[in-house]
Amino acid sequence: MTGVPLLSVEDLHSAYGLSRVLFGISLEIAAGECVCLLGRNGVGKTTTMRSVMGLVPPTSGRVVWKGTDIAGWAPHRVARAGIGFVPEDRRIFAELTVWENLDVAARAARRRGHWDIAAVYDLFPKLGELRNRQGGFLSGGEQQMLTIARTLMGNPELLLLDEPSEGLAPLVVETLLDNIRVLKQQGLTILLAEQGVDFSLALADRVYILEKGTIRYSGPAAELRDDQPLRDRLLAL
Repeated sequence: MTGVPLLSVEDLHSAYGLSRVLFGISLEIAAGECVCLLGRNGVGKTTTMRSVMGLVPPTSGRVVWKGTDIAGWAPHRVARAGIGFVPEDRRIFAELTVWENLDVAARAARRRGHWDIAAVYDLFPKLGELRNRQGGFLSGGEQQMLTIARTLMGNPELLLLDEPSEGLAPLVVETLLDNIRVLKQQGLTILLAEQGVDFSLALADRVYILEKGTIRYSGPAAELRDDQPLRDRLLAL
């Protein structure tokens, strides 16, 4: 990593009740980076993101955002501080139209910036075409676009993307990859949790591989892209 961390997670431990999930996770993200958490289901990728977002308060450790420890903050306070979360299960308002979903997000936003409804239609032209369609009648890929667009309406500085390609058709995944690449090129900092190795390595500057709630490997994404034996060894979990 180059530069001062925008986000630093330090020795993070988290649990669901008596079930411990994270065992001392530490990672850093600099402004403008795309960092990916790789690993199988159940290794702690989602819990790491939910702990950063305040949805799963850590049992110990620090989540330092722009120099302030935000571990244990309520999710709405984390969002207002500049972190946006795109969950795996999307959670759009099924009975509202695309435009209404975005309008609700715009009205709730406390931060001002580049992103408004017109800007997200530019990024996702399909949403502009479907602006009057109810969310429940969108395809999986269209719902994923809407979820990302809705989160962008809060003008985050850091975007947490949890398994964005999960369950999507290959052509839709390619479109989504292009959309996220545009966000990266525009300077948005991204923390991406993914099982899709090719999808991740196409975007990531650096990679953390998780296994059983710990960091097994960290390093430049280029190392995994260029070294197939290393990639096979680390990801054949």
